[in-house]
Amino acid sequence: MKKKLTTQPRVEDQRYYRKIGKLKKSVADAIGKECTNIYISDNHLKHIFIKHKNEIAQVGLTPLAFVDLVVGKYNRIYKGRRSALQLVVWNGSAKVVIIELNLALENNFYEVVTATIKRKSNLKDHDLLWKKK
Repeated sequence: MKKKLTTQPRVEDQRYYRKIGKLKKSVADAIGKECTNIYISDNHLKHIFIKHKNEIAQVGLTPLAFVDLVVGKYNRIYKGRRSALQLVVWNGSAKVVIIELNLALENNFYEVVTATIKRKSNLKDHDLLWKKK
């Protein structure tokens, strides 16, 4: 009998995962990636709170609300380090909001590993994979 692939994370390392969205099929096809769910673990949420709390506080959101906002409103995707994807909300200001995703647990879903606010100029060396028309 074939083993059925699941889009649900297996919590073998005792981390708790929360589903926060899905990479849209049209976007995934355009960048040559899988259309699959996006999750965040409590450990990565703690990292965002500890390391990026001050930047995120500037927009008046909690780390989870910040990540939800980016997943719901991203309009560009850049190639991150290694196989990471950076979902970016690009607007008229000098700064952008970014979350970085990695494929996780046997590549059956994307996991948010960090979220922050950066200057647009920080992305000049990253490859643009997709831009909303």
